[in-house]
Amino acid sequence: MFYFREKKQLNILNRRTFFLLAAKIGFLSIITTRLFNIQITNSSKYSTLSKNNQINIEVIYPLRGLIKDRNGNIIASNSKVFDLYVIPERTKNIELTLKNLSKFIKLDFKNKRKVINLSKKDKKFERIKIIENLDWETLELLEANKNYLDGIELIQNYKRIYPFNHNFSHLLGYVNKPSKKDLNLPYISKMPLLNIGQQGIEKSFNEMLVGEPGNREIEVNSSGRIIREISKNASKKGKNLYLSINNKLQKFSLNKLSNHKAGSIVTMNINNGEILSMVSSPGFDPNLIIKKPNKDYWDNLLKNPLSPLTDRSVQGLYSPGSTFKMIVALAALKYNIIPINENYLCEGKLDFGDRLFHCWKNKGHGNMDIISAIKESCDVFFYNLAIKVGINKIAKVAKDFGLGQIYPFEVLNQKKGIIPSKKWKKQTLNESWYGGETLIAAIGQGYVLTTPLQLAVMTSRIASGGKKILPSIVKTNNNKDFEVMSEYHESLDIINKAMFKVVNEPKGTANKSKANKYNFSGKTGTSQVKKITLEERESEDFRKIDIEWKSRDHALFVGYMPATDPKYAISVVIEHGGSGASTAAPIAKEAFNFIKKNNLS
Repeated sequence: MFYFREKKQLNILNRRTFFLLAAKIGFLSIITTRLFNIQITNSSKYSTLSKNNQINIEVIYPLRGLIKDRNGNIIASNSKVFDLYVIPERTKNIELTLKNLSKFIKLDFKNKRKVINLSKKDKKFERIKIIENLDWETLELLEANKNYLDGIELIQNYKRIYPFNHNFSHLLGYVNKPSKKDLNLPYISKMPLLNIGQQGIEKSFNEMLVGEPGNREIEVNSSGRIIREISKNASKKGKNLYLSINNKLQKFSLNKLSNHKAGSIVTMNINNGEILSMVSSPGFDPNLIIKKPNKDYWDNLLKNPLSPLTDRSVQGLYSPGSTFKMIVALAALKYNIIPINENYLCEGKLDFGDRLFHCWKNKGHGNMDIISAIKESCDVFFYNLAIKVGINKIAKVAKDFGLGQIYPFEVLNQKKGIIPSKKWKKQTLNESWYGGETLIAAIGQGYVLTTPLQLAVMTSRIASGGKKILPSIVKTNNNKDFEVMSEYHESLDIINKAMFKVVNEPKGTANKSKANKYNFSGKTGTSQVKKITLEERESEDFRKIDIEWKSRDHALFVGYMPATDPKYAISVVIEHGGSGASTAAPIAKEAFNFIKKNNLS
């Protein structure tokens, strides 16, 4: 029995010894393998490393992806440029070098002193940047005179360029150095010196456009001087982005706006929601924004009273004027508040409460039904209609047709606008709603505020028979299955019939803009800016054109083309342009003509 126990204990001891021995052998193997890798496999990597040398990792910045229009035209690209540096240890006299350099480039006293002070620091082998993004003329001069410019070095780089200057300024935005907030983003944090999008599409698609960084492994000595390059992993260029925008239509639309101080035009494909053009004026040149130095240009933009940095397409808030009357009509029809053939007498004004509400036509329109009231834009008819419908029902329909909303859209900084209701006023202003405010809202005035993009979406939903179309700026070329608001189907037939008459029949407010070889439908709008007194209204000498520009009405038009089986929707807003009929509608007609003539898709 004793022998058995002794044998059992001996077996346990042997197993423990075995495992300890195996562990030691394994550890020694790891050490041996590591030493082999260092001394044999990677000998070239570490052979020259002294005790004071170290290995640094440098980031290789990627090239930003291109942005193209729907037809492949490049609208944001990268251009090869050269930055100018000086290496102090390679100069005999840095002050003399800078003096000679001043013959070819402009160097102010402050810049010179900065370079000289930096050159006095310990690491005289390090480059000091003098100027970036040299133009080719200057580059040629420096190359031709490099014998007189010791210590000067030209380093190739890339800068973002926008070949169409102002044409896409608000839409694309621009690039610049990242902010502290930007550096918290995982795809930016590793590239703190990389220019990234600061506005517009450039910002919306940063993650896609920036690419992936590479790296360079280098050996440096104790003072930081590079000894050699050990390894290099190339960066990956950012992905290219194809927008739905048509470059030709964009240019054409902006040219139409150039005849006016400020405004916006939005054109979209009704079938898939793709934005074909979206312009805002005045704009800016993103090439000058990213150019250094650019303080003077920035100051001019900021001081400009027309706010050229504002994208009016999505940030401009306007009373929609009579373009809102279709919403009021749809609300009345949806809730069965008025039969289609019901008439109201327009005598040019309506008494309501203690106020007198005027029609734009002083002598009145006579008897109006819902179709003729839209066709001739009778205010009194819609005053009467709004009294019966009520503001809450009007607000519900307005939101169904895309007003007062921020879309899941790739363009940032959209304004929501205002579609008022009793609840909205109580929550926002802590005030009760008054009946007279419903009448004002019925003609698209008062609290009602919309953006040009929202008006284009509203028009698309009307033209499509009630599809909940959403805008998109990325090219797809495919029709989309949008949700259909079937409850509006019959009502929309009536509204579309009326919008056809607006353009194509006598007495229609846009009849002067009727096209010859095709038909389009639409609705004019005039947004009042300055209140007209009763004395001015009744004066035969009063002419709105005599009012100073900033007090004139805004001109609006919304429409679609062709009138049957429509494909394109448009909204035009001209700030202080006068009437929608005389200013905005002709622009829409020209845009539709351009689309048809050029067979744009």
